[in-house]
Amino acid sequence: MTRKRKHYKFTKRKKSVRGIIALFLSAASAVIFALVVVEAFKVDGNGSVYLGSVGVFSLLLSVASLVLAVLAVKEEDTFKTIPYVGLALSVIMSLLWVAVYVAGFLL
Repeated sequence: MTRKRKHYKFTKRKKSVRGIIALFLSAASAVIFALVVVEAFKVDGNGSVYLGSVGVFSLLLSVASLVLAVLAVKEEDTFKTIPYVGLALSVIMSLLWVAVYVAGFLL
């Protein structure tokens, strides 16, 4: 019976700190989005100024996450999985927040 040899591949690549931060910020923006939407439905769309300011803060958070994710994707010698997930989530959150504000201005 032959044993399979384990092949290890050593690399100098490391985890992207910017990518991890971008993923964390975009996840925080997603959580805030969910909380704001639930709270807005509870008050039938008549939220306070504080609810709106939390939404603006989360929009800025998602844009900052987008910038960090783009910078993380451009880094060399780093693993790309986390930055790409952070980039995708931050693009989705930025588009959702922009859609919410555009719908609010138009309606």
